[in-house]
Amino acid sequence: GTRPGLLSFSDSTFVDLAMSAVAAAAPVATPSTAPLATPSTEPPKTAPAAQGSHDKAGTRPGYKKGYGEPPKWTMAEKPKMIIGGPVPSWQASIPGPKYNYSTDTYKTKNPVYSMREKPAMVVGGGVPSWTKSIPGPKYDYDTNCYKQRMPVYSIKGRDEKEGKKEKSPPQISPEDLKKGLNASRQKPPEWSLKSRPQMVIGGAVPSWVNSIPGPKYTFPTEVYKNKNPNYSIGTKLPTESDLAKSRSPGPSRYSGPATDANKLGEVDSTRRRSFSCGFGIGARWEGPTAAMARSGALARYNRPA
Repeated sequence: GTRPGLLSFSDSTFVDLAMSAVAAAAPVATPSTAPLATPSTEPPKTAPAAQGSHDKAGTRPGYKKGYGEPPKWTMAEKPKMIIGGPVPSWQASIPGPKYNYSTDTYKTKNPVYSMREKPAMVVGGGVPSWTKSIPGPKYDYDTNCYKQRMPVYSIKGRDEKEGKKEKSPPQISPEDLKKGLNASRQKPPEWSLKSRPQMVIGGAVPSWVNSIPGPKYTFPTEVYKNKNPNYSIGTKLPTESDLAKSRSPGPSRYSGPATDANKLGEVDSTRRRSFSCGFGIGARWEGPTAAMARSGALARYNRPA
């Protein structure tokens, strides 16, 4: 029942076209019942970088980028004016001295204990005044002299010299050990040869010899007893070359004025003697010529023509 040239639409096709037209139209604002938007604490999301886009270091944007840090809180100092306290300006205007008491004067403080020194007089000891009145020297012995002491070991440093270290105990020879052993045991008597006594049987009495007046002569043994010959090594005798130096004439045999020109002028009157410097003796300007020069008389005779 349609005319030729017209398109035929079914009911379903017409509904689809109407819905598409409504979707394409601008939406109408309607009151929303959704809750208001709240600020989000999540970090902002960055758009993904395009493929192949990198920074100067060769890494993509946002590489190793940290998350947002939480807020930081600091503790402020105590304000000058607090609720329930005095007004600082009024308190500062009060005349008079300002007192700053220590905390221990108005607050409870724990007790403090200290160890005192040993008293001079103790129970069971001597009376100090009586001990000081005892005449005689006062001895103060070290505790190590009459009490046992633990051994002390030390390690020598690297920079210490050999002279600073403690000496080792002396070495005891076998003879000393034998003497010490014989001193603690019984042993047979030992005989030794003593020196010759001053007075011998058949000899002179020493006191009588000393009482004889006159000089006392003590002759050496070599005077009246035979003595074995002694041989020693003498000095080296001069060789022929040493003797030739003193016998042969030559330039090296001459010395003094023959080789020195200064000394030759001292002995030869035909040569001019070299000058010698020395310190003068006496005044520098003395004599009749010096007196005429000081008076001006010398200028009248030595005037240039």
